[in-house]
Amino acid sequence: MNKLPTMMNAMTAYFSAAMIQSATLCAKRLISSLPDPHHISRNKILLAYGGGKDSSYMVAWVRYIQGLLWLEKGATFQLRICTNRHAGMNDQVMANIARVYRALAIEGDDTVECLVIDGLLIRPFQRHLPFPATVRQQNRTDVLMNGHRFRADARSTFCNACNLSMVNAFGLAAYYDGGVDVIITGDSPQEQTAYLAWARHLARLFAAPQVAKDQGFSGFLQTLDGVSERYFSHIYGEGDVTPAHRITWQLPRDPLFFNIYQDTAYEAGAHWALLSDFMGFQFDELMFSFSESDCGNPTLMAHLRGLRAETLLQRSYDEGVSEYARFALGLMRQKDFPPSLIAAMTARYQDTAAIARQRQHAEQFAQDAFGLTTGQLICMIYSPFTAGGNQLEHYLQQQHIPLSASAIRALLRDDAASDPLLCRELETLSGLTLPQLRQCWRSPAVNTLLEPRSPDPLSRILRYDPHKAVIPVRHGTLQDSISEVISGR
Repeated sequence: MNKLPTMMNAMTAYFSAAMIQSATLCAKRLISSLPDPHHISRNKILLAYGGGKDSSYMVAWVRYIQGLLWLEKGATFQLRICTNRHAGMNDQVMANIARVYRALAIEGDDTVECLVIDGLLIRPFQRHLPFPATVRQQNRTDVLMNGHRFRADARSTFCNACNLSMVNAFGLAAYYDGGVDVIITGDSPQEQTAYLAWARHLARLFAAPQVAKDQGFSGFLQTLDGVSERYFSHIYGEGDVTPAHRITWQLPRDPLFFNIYQDTAYEAGAHWALLSDFMGFQFDELMFSFSESDCGNPTLMAHLRGLRAETLLQRSYDEGVSEYARFALGLMRQKDFPPSLIAAMTARYQDTAAIARQRQHAEQFAQDAFGLTTGQLICMIYSPFTAGGNQLEHYLQQQHIPLSASAIRALLRDDAASDPLLCRELETLSGLTLPQLRQCWRSPAVNTLLEPRSPDPLSRILRYDPHKAVIPVRHGTLQDSISEVISGR
């Protein structure tokens, strides 16, 4: 801990008197909340760290509290920081995390444990830790299978599987090496209530067993394990749910929750100097994209909207991207993003030249992160193999694909059928294997909230997602304006 006093002095220069007082009170509250307040060092605290601006500030805040206790009492709690990675996070996220850890004097401090979770793999943090090819492939398949079921709806395509993976990362981190005593959260009480309501709502949708409310965090995880199992059974088929799609819930001990929401503000503008000057946080052009999290997927969400307008709706790519930008910038304003960040995102999509640059970035990112071609994204937009191929002829005709619809139908509806050449052509077009194409064929397309209510739980997830809106769009083929659902982050 010999670097800690120097780090604390340097960090204090970025804190106002009110922030220091708030941190001091937070430290006292935390001690009284610990399972063993008389032996602080026996308590292990878990903090999730996504690598974005808000979570970087949260790491700094908790580290400052840890330092306050050590300077005052000569002892402090054990801190476990975990980062759940997925294919949508590029190397710059790891670079930011490394800079934050270095600024906070974490390296070599035996009271801090920094972990990286890649799927089911847990390893100590390293700046250049390779991302497993198996996890990238799983993320790619999740995007494709969700995208074909949800007709490339942005949130459903990229976020449904990712959100459940994030929950599992919490379970894995709380289970690892004997477990933890406390989980620190920065969510508001309203957000925590919404999470619990979300879990119970999903459990009802998927007829998952609900655990008694007094079962704590383990019970919450167990409920969502049932949800995850049933959700992915709908996506991949009964019996094809992998361990990576389950949620760890049998913990060594049930951790308590400690909320620091009341102690500090999270708006990036309120602590910009601490983020950029002290911790060296840098906003990457791809990873900063409309969202609180450092993730390139919102760039692909905008790209999909542009491709959808250009192909399915026979309009222009720019029109579709501009629709998404207006929607996503509205979300940023609702979430009180600093005006400078909103201005940066506005400039990124401000005109035809800017949109063209973003299109190039998105195409390259789709290939680098998920191994997806533009043609495979367009195929996902049409979802031509879902629901018995009810969009198949439209897709083949509009995209000028010289394949026989009747031959495709014969191959996909009959599990015993075989046509190796056609299989290869369909896999090149879609990115999906023959078994995955047949699963799509057997599965209904997901209805949107504009269509008649459906008992299908996947449709009801989309209906109740808060990050969406209904907007009027111009349909080039119909030469008319229609209403559509737009979602994203």
